[in-house]
Amino acid sequence: MDTVYVQELHGLLQQANVPDTAAVKSATEALQTRYLKDSKAVPSLFEITATSPELPVRQLAGVELRKKLAKNTKAWTKQNVAVRDGIKARLLELITEEQSALLRNGLARIIAEIARKELPMNGWPALLPWLFDSAESPNAAQRQISVLVLFIVLETFVDGSEALKANLPRIMALFSKSLQDPESLDVRVTTVRALGKVAENLDADDQADLAAMQSAMPQIMHVLQQSFDVGNSEGVRQILDVFENLSMLETPLISSHLAELIALFVRNGANREHEEDLRLMCLNSLIWTIQYKRSRVQSLGLAKPLLEQLMPIATEEESDDVEEDTPARLALRVIDQLATELPPSHVFPPLLEQIQLYASNSDPMHRKAAMMAFGVSVEGCSEYIRPHMNELWPFVENGMRDADPIVQKASCVTLGCLCEMLDEECAAKSSVFLPLIMELLNAPATQRSATTALDALLEVMGDDIAQYLSAIMERLTGLLETAPLSVKATITGAIGSAAHAAKDGFVPYFVPLMQRIQPFLYLVEEGEEMDLRGIATDTVGTFAEAVGKEHFSPYLPEMMKLAVESLEMDKPRIRECAFIFFAVMARVYGEDFAPYLDHVVPKMTASFEQSEHDPLPGAPGDGTMPGFGIPSNDDGDDEFLDLEEFSDSFLNVSTAIAVEKEVAADSLGELFKHTKAAFLPYVPASMEQLLLLTSHFYQGIRKSAIASLFIYVVTLYELSSPPKWDAGAAPTVPLNAEVRKVVEVVMPNVMEAWEAEDDRTAAIEICQSLASALNKCGPALIAPDWLESTCTYTHMILEKKSPAQLDPEEPEAQDEMEASEYESVLISAATDLVGAMANVLGADFTGPMHQFLPQIIKYYAPGRSQSDRATAIGSLGEIVVGMKSAITPFTQDILATLSRSLMDEEPSVRSNSAFAAGVLIEHSTIDLSPHYSSLLAALQSYFSKEEDEPEEIKTTRDNACGCLARMIIKNAEAMPLDQALPVLFSCLPLDNDYAEWAPILFCLIHLIQADNSVALQYFDTIMQLFRHVLASEEDVLGGMLRGQLCAFLAQLKSTQYAGKVAQHDLDAFLV
Repeated sequence: MDTVYVQELHGLLQQANVPDTAAVKSATEALQTRYLKDSKAVPSLFEITATSPELPVRQLAGVELRKKLAKNTKAWTKQNVAVRDGIKARLLELITEEQSALLRNGLARIIAEIARKELPMNGWPALLPWLFDSAESPNAAQRQISVLVLFIVLETFVDGSEALKANLPRIMALFSKSLQDPESLDVRVTTVRALGKVAENLDADDQADLAAMQSAMPQIMHVLQQSFDVGNSEGVRQILDVFENLSMLETPLISSHLAELIALFVRNGANREHEEDLRLMCLNSLIWTIQYKRSRVQSLGLAKPLLEQLMPIATEEESDDVEEDTPARLALRVIDQLATELPPSHVFPPLLEQIQLYASNSDPMHRKAAMMAFGVSVEGCSEYIRPHMNELWPFVENGMRDADPIVQKASCVTLGCLCEMLDEECAAKSSVFLPLIMELLNAPATQRSATTALDALLEVMGDDIAQYLSAIMERLTGLLETAPLSVKATITGAIGSAAHAAKDGFVPYFVPLMQRIQPFLYLVEEGEEMDLRGIATDTVGTFAEAVGKEHFSPYLPEMMKLAVESLEMDKPRIRECAFIFFAVMARVYGEDFAPYLDHVVPKMTASFEQSEHDPLPGAPGDGTMPGFGIPSNDDGDDEFLDLEEFSDSFLNVSTAIAVEKEVAADSLGELFKHTKAAFLPYVPASMEQLLLLTSHFYQGIRKSAIASLFIYVVTLYELSSPPKWDAGAAPTVPLNAEVRKVVEVVMPNVMEAWEAEDDRTAAIEICQSLASALNKCGPALIAPDWLESTCTYTHMILEKKSPAQLDPEEPEAQDEMEASEYESVLISAATDLVGAMANVLGADFTGPMHQFLPQIIKYYAPGRSQSDRATAIGSLGEIVVGMKSAITPFTQDILATLSRSLMDEEPSVRSNSAFAAGVLIEHSTIDLSPHYSSLLAALQSYFSKEEDEPEEIKTTRDNACGCLARMIIKNAEAMPLDQALPVLFSCLPLDNDYAEWAPILFCLIHLIQADNSVALQYFDTIMQLFRHVLASEEDVLGGMLRGQLCAFLAQLKSTQYAGKVAQHDLDAFLV
């Protein structure tokens, strides 16, 4: 041992610990450049770790020794055998004698690093026997050391080890005893952590080991409860981390004990005698358990008992800081998670029972809990509750009229949730809620919540705002002058929503409000000022969209200058608002926005270079030195990854930066879409960044990146001035060469991302964006290279076997009839993609159709939700339209399904059924006229009209009219026209689905051209309809159909009907 070297190294480590920047810098430089690169560093660092009288120096030496061993294998193997054997022997003595828990952890990690190198070569035969012997020691501290070292060793062997596998039975036997250590909770907790590491390395076919792990679960839960009982928050956190990891594994370990585990979580989460942080841990654990184990939670029927236990927690007091977690807020978040992950039929009925019970309680906190529980359930249950809103509105109205501000504020929150998910229903109730909100604006206690509710309601009102706009703007403008800063932010947002709804009706208010809001864009102080600046940026963008570029142009240069300058602020939320603003300006100004691209695109791509992980000074308790570590220039293994730091980094994720990146990715697509050719110079670099983001750990970023990549493909396609593509699996119209280059880069990345995508929202985006791009670009986008993969991944979704749908422990779970609403959206997105494939492949979709038809039809079944049933039938209609006559072989199967769906109780299903039946009759080469009588009988109820009909009833009638027209076109002789035409005319003009004018007009033209005697009796009626559609302010026909109708009328001018054409003032449309 070079004693001089050891003394010098010791001195530098001492110097690195002093509170003197210059001294630390000097020591660090010497350590980096000379001492830590020397081969003598390993034994010397160990000597200092073992013998230094100064604990901080020993700790730092231990950290640096572990890092050096981890990074550079040769740093250990180049030591002579005697040195290595000496260190190994002394380590086992040292860790036994060490009094510092922090240093013991560090020594355990050094042992693990050496074991990682030695055990595979049988180079440390004494280690495992020493660990087993120590585990039997009568001394609890010695037993704790043994289990701790085993835990660290197991943690290090992340890919398994033959040396450990051979001893796994003995290790498991040891753990079965230490899990019930009679003296030390620390031993028991550490054993749980070690068992977690064993579980991570088990294979699904290791039946004996799996059985041992499963049998240990009750005892592990018992240790968790013991940790709660003594208030051991660190132990609780560590065991909950183990359970979270177990829930993500594919091996079936916790499902058989899930009900007991959830009961433990909710029992302790509800226990007000526990410290609050312990309760929060439990409730957070409930959230991820429901997320990862939704199928099991569903099959066990746990929603009702969980809701009954969560509602009392929701009645507790909450902090004024909305960013602070409290038991009440987390209980509501669990309810939200239940509503999102489980079928709404499992959640909303038992929740409604609780809501009604709590709403009638004299305690306002109970009434608040009822209101908030309803609000958080809306996102996941919106389609389920939509038909029942007439019964639920009084509950919200009464909440706003409640005598207690706490309940009033909760009611405002709930109205905001309803507006987000049930916009049409809320807009229809605006005359009821606007006066209530205006009243709440008068009270300081409810002003902010009321403004937020007003913001949400205005967002959905559309043209209905006109009659209220003057009064609303007068009220909001006044509040903008008098309200506190925090309320000004919500008022500013509400003014933006008013502008969004009013559109050009906002023009009279634009200039004075710009003058009032503009100063907010210069705010620079932290906190509420920054919040106000961000919302003001969003609002100004909304103004621009409402009033148009002509009115906004005087403000554009200054607004862009401020937005670009805000990118230099170290505020992710402000940068996010700026990116959204740029995207909005691109939408408003189109190609005129091009001069600004050079100022904004590089800033967006630079956003992607940021790390979402906060810098780590070291994590206390794991052997690292808090606040300090020596940066290393040591040459080492090229692929070295410090698992300890890697794992810790994921505890320090900055959500704000992740959201900023998500918005930046979204905005890039918008910029290219609207500025078109001017954006081309930025495509290569920005696309390279977007491609990297398709594998990002944060699902929002993946989702936005994929959406923008497809926008890139479609925009490039449009810029290439392509000829119209022809349907078919062997594309006859190739993509432009430049477009093809981009497709050949984008599609493999998308397919790779799709194959592994485990987030439903991201999977939905892939399906929707690909379907949209397919319909635009044609079959060459996927055929032939990616057609098979597209079919495979789509089929997996319909089978509910995609990664986004499976529980890790239940990969072969049975297809449940009921599904969460998010699951239904994913199924719907997949069927949209099937329809798009049928559209671009045409007759060549026949092969895939044999695979897809049974999967789609199964979603029309009595046990399926209304959403699933409507999706299935709607998809059949789209497939028929795409395949045209090639649908013929599938006619009978589709017809059998439609015969049932035409009688469905839900209007949306009947509407889709009428459309599908019509297009099937139109395109199938089989004569379906023998079915006309039964079809007309099924459609009869569709044609009745009533006062105040829901919009979906009107849409259903429109589709029935289209179906009737298609039946006549296909075989007029099989139709009782004297009965059918009066019914058809009684339902015209169409109310909602203007696409059905095409078959109706073609039907009428066809009948007149054929001199049909029945139709000619209604000639004047037909001419009136022609005039209606041609004179409509809203373009209900489209250019092509309008041209065909006008051409037909021009032909009539040369016939005996010329006078009739003139009589109905149709000549004006023929010029």
